[in-house]
Amino acid sequence: MSQKNIPCGVCLDIGGTNIRGTWVNTKGDHGELFTLKRPKLLPHIKESLIYLINKIYLSCPNRPEVIGIASAGPLDHKKKTYLKTANMTELDFFPIGKFLEDKFSLPVFLENDAQASALGEAMFGPFKEKQDSITLTLGTGLGTGVIINKKIWRASHVTGPELGHIYLGGNLRCGCGQIGCAETLLNKNALLKLSKEYGVNLKDPKELYEIAIKDIDPVKEILREYGTRLGLFISQLQVIFGIKNICISGGMSPLARLCDDFIKNTIKTNLVKRKWWQPEEIVYSREPNLSALYGMMAKYMEHAYLTRI
Repeated sequence: MSQKNIPCGVCLDIGGTNIRGTWVNTKGDHGELFTLKRPKLLPHIKESLIYLINKIYLSCPNRPEVIGIASAGPLDHKKKTYLKTANMTELDFFPIGKFLEDKFSLPVFLENDAQASALGEAMFGPFKEKQDSITLTLGTGLGTGVIINKKIWRASHVTGPELGHIYLGGNLRCGCGQIGCAETLLNKNALLKLSKEYGVNLKDPKELYEIAIKDIDPVKEILREYGTRLGLFISQLQVIFGIKNICISGGMSPLARLCDDFIKNTIKTNLVKRKWWQPEEIVYSREPNLSALYGMMAKYMEHAYLTRI
């Protein structure tokens, strides 16, 4: 079937650092991935969104049916608006859905980026054949998405559970207001701080990845400590959910892959007396820059199916 006959949408991922987007269709095909630095003022963010959507719109093989926005939050996916955010205060209470619907006369779907990533990995990624999975997104923050029976599990939260704000240790105050959240030990800044403690001064975690593959002693210890932290966090999630399929995505997922042995050994040690809690599979996203965009198309597909029955 020609791509011109397959329904597609404009899908964006708004992160703490960048805004990226492309078109995605219901078969999982996609176009060129465009990326912009995210401005820090709301008027400039609006301009960037309009510019990027127009650019993607023109590249679509046919007229898009939807605009899907995956974003760090917290946000209200039903009202299509941001709530009081932890790391992007310029977006506090911004009704992004109404803004874009008024501009483009297309339906807009809004979803937490980590939950969109989890849905994307479940529908188009390594867990296509699995009903239940958990995806972690490592980057500016620590996002989590829980998929049960191929649907985003939200508990009783309008935002969905933000498991990165479970207590993991330490005395750092998180952007959410709590002390010792997992995010404060696993996000980008935490990794940079950890590296500095071992005498490795970095501006970006990507630099650590580049030197990590050289197997330098201080870097091994950084990976060991970070992998142990991540293993402890996954162990806590397993106590709660016991879901067997774990995916690690986000901009820092290639670095997390280098910690794989430390992650798995920590989980195995922690859960040695509860082996049935141990995950069967920990995988790393093949396309971490696209998983949330796939998730937004999956969300539209679910909506289209439900409106037909």
